[in-house]
Amino acid sequence: VENLAQLVNVLSIAKVYNEKILVIGAGSNMLISDKGFDGIVIKLKRDFNTISVEGEQVVAYSAAMLPMLIKTTVDYSLAGLEELFGIPGSVGGGIIMNAGTKTSTISDYLEYIEVIKINAPEEGIIKLAKEQINFKYRSSGLEDQYVIIKACFKLKKGDSELLKKRINECLLKRSETQPLGTFNAGCIFKNPYEGGKDITAAKLIESAGLKGFSIGGACVSEKHANFIINKNNATCEDFVNLIKYVTKVVKEKYSVELQPEITLVGVEL
Repeated sequence: VENLAQLVNVLSIAKVYNEKILVIGAGSNMLISDKGFDGIVIKLKRDFNTISVEGEQVVAYSAAMLPMLIKTTVDYSLAGLEELFGIPGSVGGGIIMNAGTKTSTISDYLEYIEVIKINAPEEGIIKLAKEQINFKYRSSGLEDQYVIIKACFKLKKGDSELLKKRINECLLKRSETQPLGTFNAGCIFKNPYEGGKDITAAKLIESAGLKGFSIGGACVSEKHANFIINKNNATCEDFVNLIKYVTKVVKEKYSVELQPEITLVGVEL
């Protein structure tokens, strides 16, 4: 959908016919069943793709891409979001899953969001302050309830050159540690200890000897064990079977039950 009127119209029709709704951002952390999704898929475009800056406030509509948002903040010498540079996906998707790194999340500098209720679009735009949102590690509590329209971030003045240096460092680190340039859905599992302070999912998977292990066309990355790559025309079933196997082995070896970080659509683990 390209504008607010279209969005409200689609949600209203879906409500009348009791259709399931799936809202996707950039789809960068999703695993969708080989059978597809039995309902209406909504992807926001055009009017939902703008970013504006006023002083230390940045308003980004939900379809804007995270890298573009961060580049914009750096161009305006605004600090806060640069740690997230290199995370793919849209602003809306990033907020829904509270995307982040070990040291920073997108919600850290969030002031408020504007949303539409999926099951009550007639209520119009609702403004939610950060304090009203139940942000946790890789979760917001907004899933399947709201469509995010836009987000307002409150940042701080910084040094543009230092910020550019920082995003280059972040990108370099990602290129050294993650399988960039492959078909993947990002980190598959949440780190079992919040903030990753003790041991990460990647370390557990690597210690279990699963780097490079594959089922069908899906393969645990040799570069970062918490990534599963589509090495050879993998199906969703290949991914699911590999995720189940990794979960089982890690639980048997370390008594830790890994939880998925990716969004699963029409898939049960």
